[in-house]
Parts: sequence; C-alpha cells; structure tokens
Amino acid sequence: MTQSRDPYEVLGVPRDASTRQIRAAYVARARRAHPDLVGLRGLDVMRALNEAWDILKDDVRKSTWDRENGRLGAPVNAAGPQAHEPAGDRPFWTGAMGRAPGRPVGTVLHFGIYDGWSLGEIARRDRGYLQWLRDRPEARELFPEIIRLLDPDAEEPPDPRQRRRR
Repeated sequence: MTQSRDPYEVLGVPRDASTRQIRAAYVARARRAHPDLVGLRGLDVMRALNEAWDILKDDVRKSTWDRENGRLGAPVNAAGPQAHEPAGDRPFWTGAMGRAPGRPVGTVLHFGIYDGWSLGEIARRDRGYLQWLRDRPEARELFPEIIRLLDPDAEEPPDPRQRRRR
C-alpha cells in the first residue's frame, strides 16, 4: 500500500477498531466493489481494500504502520471517530460515511453506512450502494424512489412485490 493511502480511511473504520470490526467493514465494502459485480471499475477499489485488510488484520503490521506513519490517535474523517460509535443497538458501521455532503434530495436514510444522507446525495456519490440497497428488504418502501434515481427515464417503477429474485 502506498504511504498516501490510509488503510483506516480505505475501510472506513476508527483507529481503535477491533479486528472483527475491521473484517466486517472489509467484507461490506468488498461486496459493493467486487469486480464480479461492478466490472473493471472495481479493480482499483478492491486492490485498495485488499491492501488495507492485509495491513489491519495483522496486529504487528497494523502497529508498524501506525508507528511509521505517525497516525496514532488521528481522526478517521472530518466527522471524527464518534461517527463510528454505535448508538444503542445500531451496528458500529452506522453512519461510517460521515456527514452528508449537502444538497439533500429525497428521503433521508436512518440506517446503514449512509445514515443521515438523502438518496439523492448517495446517488451522486455511490450509485452502486443504491443498486445494492434496491434489493434489500429494509428498503422496500424506498424502491420507487431508488429506481427513479437510478433510471430517470423509466416510465413507472415496477411493483417490488412482483419482482423475481435471482
């Protein structure tokens, strides 16, 4: 991994995350960026994720990287480490993408890594997440809005209850 890429930022985990939390973040991001799902544009992302996982899964390599890069205790992003703390029974990755960039359009999510972001903000930043979210049962009521954002030229979104699962 190049010295400019912070493995904590690549995986979106706080610096004090456990190996279990790091692995969960790696798996979640790898599922969205895997080249088998998103094609060749996912290669660079997967390389970065794999390199970050190789460093952070090993306690020795992790402490060496922290020491060599002088990053002990530095915040992960502008929202700070508190963005990764679980609230009640919510998973640790809730809100891991940090503060929404602004210009909200549509429904605001109150779950997942994009907690606090509108669907329009997510569409501008990470269309792959919307494609993934479209098939999730917890987002069933958002299906028509997600379809409009993914394909604005579509006439009428199909009823999600009539869709066939692959």
